[in-house]
Amino acid sequence: MSKTVVRRVLFKSFWAVIGLMVAASLFKLAFTGSTQNADGAPLTPTGQIPPEEVVVEKGTISNSLTVDGTIVIDKPVSATSSVTGVLAHRFAESGTKVEKGDKLFQVRAEEEPAEEADPVEESADEPGSVDDARGDGDRDDAPAEPSTPKPVYHWYTVVAPATGIVGNYAVDMLGEVAEDGVVVSIRPTTFHAVGAISPLDRYRLAGNPEKATVTIEGGPKPFACTDLRIGDAATETITSDVPEGEAMEGEAGGGEGESGAGARISCLVPRKVTVFDGLTMSMVIDAGKSDGDVVTIPVTAVTGLVRDGSVWVVGEDGTPTEQPVKLGVTDGKVVEVTSGLKPGDSVLRYVPGAKDSPEEMAGDMPEGEM
Repeated sequence: MSKTVVRRVLFKSFWAVIGLMVAASLFKLAFTGSTQNADGAPLTPTGQIPPEEVVVEKGTISNSLTVDGTIVIDKPVSATSSVTGVLAHRFAESGTKVEKGDKLFQVRAEEEPAEEADPVEESADEPGSVDDARGDGDRDDAPAEPSTPKPVYHWYTVVAPATGIVGNYAVDMLGEVAEDGVVVSIRPTTFHAVGAISPLDRYRLAGNPEKATVTIEGGPKPFACTDLRIGDAATETITSDVPEGEAMEGEAGGGEGESGAGARISCLVPRKVTVFDGLTMSMVIDAGKSDGDVVTIPVTAVTGLVRDGSVWVVGEDGTPTEQPVKLGVTDGKVVEVTSGLKPGDSVLRYVPGAKDSPEEMAGDMPEGEM
């Protein structure tokens, strides 16, 4: 037998032995499994995922919040009379543009005249009276007929409560006007950019920013929108044409047991910018930025995101310990830690017991999907 044939036989035999060994190992793992870890200790199935850690780093945080919404014309403002009377004069007719504080109309109110005091009558029994001098004859000074008091009028001028266009008067000239009754409304020519934010995002605006940058696709160039208001203050400045039960664009609908869509946010559109009621817009609110590189961690690693919070620092032995920290700016993903941590520290990525942690999500999975 030649050397070449011998080599081929040995080579094939060698690979056959290796293949048998691999097959035997796979068979053992498939039907028996490993019962020891790297240290030789027996393995015990726990069904738990080890806590994930993250190293504290330095970075820059820009707290910029984007809100979608619409351009809304301001609601009409009613001009009312403070007294009951008649509409005596109109300073501004319907369709006239007025500025806030301009004279609108005048109300004439009739008031009761002051009652005159009755003259003091002298007693007939008083000594020295006329009757004593004349005897019991008829008196010449019989009382005169009372005169009808003349009406007393006062005029009250009402000024425009807002800048805009005077609407149709609800009362004709010399028509009766009730106290606190609406006489005419002013249709403003001002607009607001209106959107909705979630309750949690309101924490990101705790610094009370005063303006936003509004962009209207296909409209004017992005412009600064001032007088930024949130919540009830925003709702008071706009009309609500949204039917009951329908959420405004940008609002999340509330389900059973939920508080609803959160809060509205609005800002005043400058007069020089041409906009129309109902335009879709997007506003960007710059709510703060960290000054240089700061210590940052994921928001999932901290409980409490306003001023004070807690994280779980992992020690050298792998045991997590709760550590109070001071917090600063957040962009919704990471948060600034002003004290309590230093770069290089290791913390748990998820707060223990948090619903969105891997342990909680694994616990929610049906059996067999792990």
